[in-house]
Amino acid sequence: MQKSPIQKSLAWMGWAFAAALAITAVVLVLAGADNKGTRLALELTARFSFLLFFLAYAGNAIATLFGQENLKGKGREFGLAFASAHLVHIGLIVWLGIILGRVPLSGGLLLFFLIALLFTYFLAGLSFGGVKALGPAWPPLRFIAMNYILIAFGRDFLLPVIHPKPAQVNLGHFAFYAPFLLISIAAPLLVLAAHARRPATPKIT
Repeated sequence: MQKSPIQKSLAWMGWAFAAALAITAVVLVLAGADNKGTRLALELTARFSFLLFFLAYAGNAIATLFGQENLKGKGREFGLAFASAHLVHIGLIVWLGIILGRVPLSGGLLLFFLIALLFTYFLAGLSFGGVKALGPAWPPLRFIAMNYILIAFGRDFLLPVIHPKPAQVNLGHFAFYAPFLLISIAAPLLVLAAHARRPATPKIT
């Protein structure tokens, strides 16, 4: 029996959440559920979420440029998987706040990331039938939201590369951040390249 669109969406969300939860469980068991272990789990779940977001952002472009047809038309599914997996990351932030006895972020930085979260779950909510209601407002809204989320990820990968702490100046630290920074830079470039490759829509005369 073929699954309904809702069932397919829930399946994507379920496996992504389970995978992020498994990553967290392994890290906390091996490294401990204290400050250090929680921060490592945060780093790893952020990267897992980002890879799902990257496929939501650039999957169609990769399909166009490199013939990866299995990625074509899967933006919604990857987007919902990203939103679902990111719930585990948010839970870890809350847990870190409990450990520290304060909110881990504050001021403008907190607002910056809260807006990214708002966009994430706003887009996820709209994917369940709200897109049609927005009509022509949907493409620009999606463009703004997706690029804001991309910038939020890119900011987190950029600063540790260009401004590492003294203890972080080593090859391992660079390898932990630089590849994801490069992917975040590549994402819009892939989309632009795919857009340029698509044949122009013929004008009606």
